[in-house]
Amino acid sequence: MRRKIKFTPTADGQYSLLENMPSKAAIFEQVRKTIGYLETDPHHPSLNTREFTSLTGVNGEKVFEAYAQNNTPGAYRIFWHYGPDETGGKKRTPVMTIVAITRHP
Repeated sequence: MRRKIKFTPTADGQYSLLENMPSKAAIFEQVRKTIGYLETDPHHPSLNTREFTSLTGVNGEKVFEAYAQNNTPGAYRIFWHYGPDETGGKKRTPVMTIVAITRHP
């Protein structure tokens, strides 16, 4: 199932920063690829998806961590949660919210 991707203002700023810094072009491509995997299969093996218990969403949602990089000093991670889903008429659109795009804490 394909999900709609939304960004918090923090994550949107982090994404834009990576996108607009030529020195971060390779990292940006890895982040974009990771978001593509999240959109189609959040349990894709290369993401190493796991719950990140130190953080919760605004409404208490479980937050998950996905790897954009691995075995790299200061590797980038994407933090996300499910929802809130959108409803329009009789149709429900599943949503995934990207909370943060940052180096591994």
